[in-house]
Amino acid sequence: MPFLASLRQDLGWWRRGWRRERLGVSGDPLEWEALAAYRGLTHQAFRHRPFRPEVSADLWVKRSFRSAQGLKPFFSPAARERDNASHHYGHDIQLKRHAGLPLVGRPLPFLLEHGLKVSREASFEAPRPWVRGYLCMGPLRAQWLRERHGLPAHAIGPWIHYAQPLLAAEELAGLRDSLGPLLLVVLAHSWDQVERRMDLEACLQAVQRLQADHGYRQVIWLRHWQDPAVLPLPPAWIVACNGHRSNPWFLDGLRTLLELSDGLASNAFGTHLGYGALLGKRLHWFEAAAEEDRSRLTAQQAAREAIEWRERQRLSRELQQLLQNDTGRSSPSPALHALLDPYWGLERTHSGEELARLLRGRPDR
Repeated sequence: MPFLASLRQDLGWWRRGWRRERLGVSGDPLEWEALAAYRGLTHQAFRHRPFRPEVSADLWVKRSFRSAQGLKPFFSPAARERDNASHHYGHDIQLKRHAGLPLVGRPLPFLLEHGLKVSREASFEAPRPWVRGYLCMGPLRAQWLRERHGLPAHAIGPWIHYAQPLLAAEELAGLRDSLGPLLLVVLAHSWDQVERRMDLEACLQAVQRLQADHGYRQVIWLRHWQDPAVLPLPPAWIVACNGHRSNPWFLDGLRTLLELSDGLASNAFGTHLGYGALLGKRLHWFEAAAEEDRSRLTAQQAAREAIEWRERQRLSRELQQLLQNDTGRSSPSPALHALLDPYWGLERTHSGEELARLLRGRPDR
């Protein structure tokens, strides 16, 4: 970007941050309206009884909801932060709320790496002149980012730590009592230009076996926003969806489902596994191989994604072996904790005060 254009952009963001801090809600009403709109959408879904928390995958664009079809899958209409990817899953909202900062205020000078990365080659947003560093989950990823970009990279632990359940404690307890022992199912899913496919019938049979073998009374099937709205599931199962990745309360929805659940079942070495481990859920792995179609990526992107996919498969085999050894345990073992910690930073979570110091540029660790 030419120098003058970059300078104008910097001044524009400085002015926007100043207005937000001085004027509060009236400093950027469109962004506050978006938060309220998504909040209402999410609230309605999780308050529905019988419990079927399906948040619409529609996007809030210029004061109205519209279908996400036809829009860039990785794009968010929000402009709370300078980097668009920081809006995914509401990570900026989670951090600011935990740190006691205005939800729509001065933009954060960090790139927020929202997803799990298990290979050195995996890429994320490239640094810009305004970037002070990266925030990611695990210490191994932080090391790789520092080595690649020569910038500070802070491991802050699983993002789910900074989420809050959408239901009050007494409501969660009442739902647990009514639903009984509950198994949350999260499958491998597509993302951006990478499509993942698997045998749905094999997944159903594997989950039914887990349900019978471990005494789960109920199953929550967490549907990704890009999955078909209607799936051939047993009618008694609960279908859930946390909405589009741009829903700023996405992680609050996921935290609610995890708080309700006793176990978490998956066929994917994905972000949800570390979330379940942090919250002490019993983890289950089931065999239903997913195939990854990388044909829409560039050759360079496809090569990096192939390395990442192979590493996830290797880690999946290690995870499966550990879970077999953990038969009978109700929570993750020390060995499983050791496998997951480098990638999720299970020991790296921050208090509100620690996070506030970090976001203001005064970290103490």
